[in-house]
This record gives sequence, C-alpha cells and structure tokens, in this order.
Amino acid sequence: MRGQGRRSLQRISFPPGGGAYILCRSRYGNPHVSSLHRPTAAAVRLLMSRAAVLVGLAILLTMVAAAVAEWTARARAGMAALRRSSTLRTLGADEHAALAPVRALTGRGHEDQVKRLRGAFTAGACWNTFPVGDGLLGGIPVLVPRQAWPYLSEDNEAEVVLGEREAVVVRLNGFTLAAARPDAATSRVCGERRETPEEVALRRGPGLRPSPLVIAALALWAATGVPGLLAMPLLVIAGLTVWLGLPRRNSPATAQRVLQVRERLRAYQRTAQTPRVWLLGNDRRVQLPEEWEHVAGFSSGRSMLLEVRACDGGVLGAGTAWCLASDRRRYPPTGGFWHLAWLGLLLCVLVLGATGTPLPQRLDPGWAVAHGWQLLAVLALVWHAVRLVLCVVQFLRRRHALDADIAHRPEPWH
Repeated sequence: MRGQGRRSLQRISFPPGGGAYILCRSRYGNPHVSSLHRPTAAAVRLLMSRAAVLVGLAILLTMVAAAVAEWTARARAGMAALRRSSTLRTLGADEHAALAPVRALTGRGHEDQVKRLRGAFTAGACWNTFPVGDGLLGGIPVLVPRQAWPYLSEDNEAEVVLGEREAVVVRLNGFTLAAARPDAATSRVCGERRETPEEVALRRGPGLRPSPLVIAALALWAATGVPGLLAMPLLVIAGLTVWLGLPRRNSPATAQRVLQVRERLRAYQRTAQTPRVWLLGNDRRVQLPEEWEHVAGFSSGRSMLLEVRACDGGVLGAGTAWCLASDRRRYPPTGGFWHLAWLGLLLCVLVLGATGTPLPQRLDPGWAVAHGWQLLAVLALVWHAVRLVLCVVQFLRRRHALDADIAHRPEPWH
C-alpha cells in the first residue's frame, strides 16, 4: 500500500523459532499492540466481568429461592397428607398438661387428634437450655420435647398432634411424654385486678410526635425546588417520617385484667444470640421489663408472686417493692434513639435538597421561598443534636440511679 492516508499496514513475519506475530502500524507509522489492549477494550472487559458477577449472583439467588419454595411445598404437602390420615385416638388430659410448655414457648396451639408418624429424623437441633427441639421426622416439621430427645433412632415411630405449622411429638419409640417429670408445676392465679390509668398509658405508648411532621414538611418544601425524578427520594423521606411519627396504639384504651400469679420463674435461651424466654410455672409465658431482665433475683429459679397482664403476659409488678409504673415515673425513658433518627433524616433532607437545587447567583425576594427550608433544617438539626447530647447524659444518670435503687431493694420473691 502507498500513501500515509491508509489506515494501517499489517505485516506477517516468521522468526527463526517458527512463531508468527502480527505487527500493526498506525497511520502515523507508530507500532502498537492489537486493539484488544486499548483502554476502551479494557473497560468493556471490566464491564462484562461485573455483569457476569451480577448474573451469577442472580442465578444463585434464584436457585436458593427455588430450593426454599420446593422445601416449603413438600412440607405443606406432607402436613396435609398427615392431617388427612386416620386418627389413632384423642389426646389425654395428662398429655395435654405435659404439652403446656410447648404451647407457652411457641405461642401456638395444637389439635387433640393423635396421628401416627414414621420415618427418619433429620435436620434436628436441640439445646440443653431450652425445653423444645425441632427437626424433620419423615419429612414433616416436628417439635420434639427435650425429654424425648434421647429416644430418637434411625427409624422412628411417633405419635403426634398437629399444629398450624408443625407436628408435636407426644410418644416416641415407646417413650411417653406424660410419664416424664415436668420442670415446674402449673402456675396458680391468686388474685386479679384492673390496670391503673398510668399502666394503660405505658402499654399504649406515646401519642403523635411533632418532630416528624416538621421534618416531613421540610422534605416536601425541598422537593418543590428539585426537578424531575430527583425529588422522589425527598418524597419517600417525607412519607417515612410521617409513618414513624404516627402513634402505635393497637391495644385497647380500656383497662385490662392483671393477674396475680405464683410459681417458679425460669429463663430459657436457645443460644447466646437469641433473647431469653421467661416461663412462670410450666404453662404461662411472661415478659419482664427490660430494666429487670438482668437482675439476678429473677433468674434464681425461685417461686415468686408476679402481677402479669393477661392480654400480653407483661409483668407489671413483683413482690412488695417492684412496680413498673413507679420505675417509669421516677426514671423515665430519655428517647435518645428518636432524636438520632430525626438527625439522620434531617441530614438526608439537607444533602438531597442541596444536591438537586442549584445555588442562587444573587439574593432576591424569591430566595426565601425557594431556599428558606435549608435554614430551618439547619436549625432543627442543631436542636436535635443538642437534645441527643442531653438525652445521652440523662440516660447515663438514669441508669446509674436505677441500678443503685435496684441494688437496695428486697428480692422479688419477698
């Protein structure tokens, strides 16, 4: 080829070693490597590698979701077939009483018809600190009481009662749950009263919070100056803030029953990462206040008299010196978490609003209408930051005073 206007010139030569290579000359006469090593090609390869990773992750997630869906469908089909099978007998009164811890811990009931179930036990887990284990027996999800766990074998024959999601073992390979010794006796109700107005207010929680409404108004104000789809995050923040500020009062406003119940209080915990579950006796699940959960007196396993709200199992009092309403009145919650949440939302409003709104070249009368929300958002940000610092200080003082007060109280079983 002749002339410098030609695009390129390729020459194939064979070196003494027998190999061949391609030499490319540009139109300026400078040799370079083939086009696969250009920056554009490198970017394409990088993009293709990232796309391949995303496609691989999507395929993996799809396979996992399909496997979970298939396992759920098989479990439901097995439960439906077991429910249609013939009934052996009706659950006895002693067996019903022996299953009280299972009902209390799971919060779910079961039928009284006893079915037969055979098969291998797989995917099981049992804890020495928890009264119930779980697994698959013949492909059916089952709950196995801790006393029956040593009787499991490769081929099992069990009698079960059916719950909503799983079966509960009553007899297993000759072991009868009714013959096992219970961990505690049935709880005894010694008295009853109604909630006080203060306890009703504690149960229902606070009313409408004003701060979220202010933040939502600032987000809407900022969205008016942001063009197009850039305003969508601000609208989402406004909706989320309003939702957070709404009162969560799902429980009734009328006073509920409070039972005075006596029996041994025991704490159960599956693992160190799971929360503790409290049983009063072997049939009543209760919930201690957060301030009392780590008090050694409640974890001693002794018999005590507790005031338990009947609708949700919340403990309102213990012994003669433990009263939740009194503690909340003397050491009220500081609400520092909410101030931290409002700070984060205000920062998001400022960043998103300032990013989508161009800065004015000069101040004019319309500047206050378009950008006045920024000044108000900064003032609100400073106010919530100061409130957060004060709440942290109050929390530390409250925690110290409450711990000192609890240390001088009599034990909860007195």
